[in-house]
Amino acid sequence: MKLCWLDTDNRRDAYIFYKRFLPYARLSKKERVGVLYARKDVDERQVIAAVRLRPIGSFTLLTGMLVHPYYREQGLAHQIMTSLAYIFENNRTFLFSLPSLVGFYRQHQFMPTDDVPNDILQLFSKYRGQGKELVLMKFSDDLK
Repeated sequence: MKLCWLDTDNRRDAYIFYKRFLPYARLSKKERVGVLYARKDVDERQVIAAVRLRPIGSFTLLTGMLVHPYYREQGLAHQIMTSLAYIFENNRTFLFSLPSLVGFYRQHQFMPTDDVPNDILQLFSKYRGQGKELVLMKFSDDLK
Protein backbone atom coordinates (compact mmCIF):
# COMPACT_ATOMS: atom_id res chain seq x y z
CA MET A 1 0.00 0.00 0.00
CA LYS A 2 1.18 3.46 -0.84
CA LEU A 3 0.42 6.70 1.02
CA CYS A 4 -1.76 8.85 -1.25
CA TRP A 5 -1.67 12.62 -0.80
CA LEU A 6 -5.06 14.26 -1.24
CA ASP A 7 -5.54 17.66 -2.80
CA THR A 8 -7.73 20.14 -0.95
CA ASP A 9 -10.71 19.51 -3.25
CA ASN A 10 -10.59 15.72 -2.90
CA ARG A 11 -10.74 15.03 0.83
CA ARG A 12 -14.28 13.74 1.25
CA ASP A 13 -13.17 10.20 2.17
CA ALA A 14 -10.67 11.57 4.70
CA TYR A 15 -13.30 13.82 6.30
CA ILE A 16 -15.65 10.84 6.67
CA PHE A 17 -12.85 8.65 8.08
CA TYR A 18 -11.84 11.24 10.69
CA LYS A 19 -15.45 12.02 11.61
CA ARG A 20 -16.09 8.33 12.25
CA PHE A 21 -12.97 7.48 14.26
CA LEU A 22 -11.60 10.81 15.57
CA PRO A 23 -14.63 13.12 15.64
CA TYR A 24 -12.88 16.04 17.32
CA ALA A 25 -10.30 16.28 14.49
CA ARG A 26 -10.59 19.32 12.25
CA LEU A 27 -8.93 19.15 8.85
CA SER A 28 -7.50 22.41 7.58
CA LYS A 29 -6.90 23.34 3.95
CA LYS A 30 -3.36 24.33 4.99
CA GLU A 31 -2.58 20.75 6.03
CA ARG A 32 -1.28 18.00 3.80
CA VAL A 33 -3.48 14.92 4.19
CA GLY A 34 -2.22 11.46 3.31
CA VAL A 35 -4.27 8.26 3.33
CA LEU A 36 -3.86 4.53 2.84
CA TYR A 37 -6.66 2.82 0.95
CA ALA A 38 -7.87 -0.78 0.95
CA ARG A 39 -10.06 -2.17 -1.80
CA LYS A 40 -13.55 -3.14 -0.66
CA ASP A 41 -14.32 -4.50 -4.11
CA VAL A 42 -13.32 -3.81 -7.71
CA ASP A 43 -15.02 -0.41 -7.83
CA GLU A 44 -14.76 0.79 -4.26
CA ARG A 45 -11.94 1.58 -1.88
CA GLN A 46 -11.96 2.74 1.72
CA VAL A 47 -9.58 4.80 3.82
CA ILE A 48 -7.91 2.56 6.40
CA ALA A 49 -5.32 5.02 7.73
CA ALA A 50 -4.61 8.72 7.54
CA VAL A 51 -2.06 11.30 8.63
CA ARG A 52 -1.84 15.08 8.48
CA LEU A 53 1.14 17.41 8.21
CA ARG A 54 0.34 20.89 9.45
CA PRO A 55 2.60 23.87 8.74
CA ILE A 56 3.31 25.95 11.86
CA GLY A 57 5.36 28.92 10.71
CA SER A 58 8.47 27.41 9.11
CA PHE A 59 8.02 24.14 11.04
CA THR A 60 5.87 21.04 10.49
CA LEU A 61 3.55 19.34 12.97
CA LEU A 62 2.74 15.68 12.38
CA THR A 63 -0.83 15.31 13.55
CA GLY A 64 -3.91 13.15 13.26
CA MET A 65 -2.25 9.83 12.50
CA LEU A 66 -5.08 7.34 12.68
CA VAL A 67 -5.51 3.70 11.69
CA HIS A 68 -8.95 2.09 11.29
CA PRO A 69 -9.55 -0.14 14.35
CA TYR A 70 -9.93 -3.25 12.18
CA TYR A 71 -6.48 -2.69 10.64
CA ARG A 72 -4.50 -1.90 13.79
CA GLU A 73 -1.54 -4.06 14.89
CA GLN A 74 -0.72 -4.79 11.23
CA GLY A 75 2.17 -2.36 10.85
CA LEU A 76 0.29 0.35 8.95
CA ALA A 77 1.38 3.14 11.30
CA HIS A 78 5.01 2.03 10.89
CA GLN A 79 4.48 1.99 7.12
CA ILE A 80 3.14 5.56 7.23
CA MET A 81 6.05 6.78 9.34
CA THR A 82 8.57 5.10 7.04
CA SER A 83 6.96 6.65 3.97
CA LEU A 84 7.08 10.10 5.61
CA ALA A 85 10.75 9.90 6.61
CA TYR A 86 11.91 11.79 3.52
CA ILE A 87 9.63 14.72 4.48
CA PHE A 88 10.74 15.04 8.09
CA GLU A 89 13.32 17.76 8.63
CA ASN A 90 15.89 17.51 11.38
CA ASN A 91 14.86 19.68 14.34
CA ARG A 92 11.97 21.16 12.30
CA THR A 93 9.29 18.44 12.50
CA PHE A 94 7.33 17.99 15.72
CA LEU A 95 4.44 15.96 17.10
CA PHE A 96 2.36 15.77 20.26
CA SER A 97 2.29 12.14 21.40
CA LEU A 98 0.09 10.30 23.82
CA PRO A 99 2.37 8.90 26.55
CA SER A 100 1.54 5.35 25.44
CA LEU A 101 2.88 6.05 21.92
CA VAL A 102 6.23 7.63 22.83
CA GLY A 103 8.04 4.31 22.27
CA PHE A 104 6.47 3.96 18.83
CA TYR A 105 7.59 7.44 17.76
CA ARG A 106 11.09 6.88 19.20
CA GLN A 107 11.43 4.02 16.71
CA HIS A 108 11.00 6.62 13.98
CA GLN A 109 13.59 9.08 15.31
CA PHE A 110 11.31 11.37 17.32
CA MET A 111 12.57 12.26 20.79
CA PRO A 112 10.92 14.11 23.68
CA THR A 113 12.20 17.67 23.70
CA ASP A 114 12.12 20.97 25.54
CA ASP A 115 13.97 22.74 22.72
CA VAL A 116 10.91 24.05 20.90
CA PRO A 117 10.12 27.09 18.75
CA ASN A 118 7.58 29.45 20.26
CA ASP A 119 4.81 28.75 17.69
CA ILE A 120 4.93 25.01 18.43
CA LEU A 121 5.17 25.60 22.18
CA GLN A 122 2.10 27.86 22.17
CA LEU A 123 0.01 25.23 20.40
CA PHE A 124 1.31 22.49 22.71
CA SER A 125 0.48 24.62 25.77
CA LYS A 126 -3.03 25.19 24.42
CA TYR A 127 -3.65 21.43 24.16
CA ARG A 128 -2.11 20.75 27.57
CA GLY A 129 -4.31 23.51 29.01
CA GLN A 130 -7.33 21.52 27.81
CA GLY A 131 -6.24 18.70 30.11
CA LYS A 132 -4.68 16.53 27.42
CA GLU A 133 -1.75 14.40 28.57
CA LEU A 134 0.77 14.79 25.77
CA VAL A 135 4.51 14.52 25.18
CA LEU A 136 6.17 17.02 22.85
CA MET A 137 8.55 15.26 20.46
CA LYS A 138 10.97 16.43 17.77
CA PHE A 139 12.41 14.58 14.79
CA SER A 140 16.17 14.18 14.98
CA ASP A 141 18.11 12.37 12.30
CA ASP A 142 21.18 12.67 14.53
CA LEU A 143 20.04 9.32 15.97
CA LYS A 144 21.01 7.30 12.89
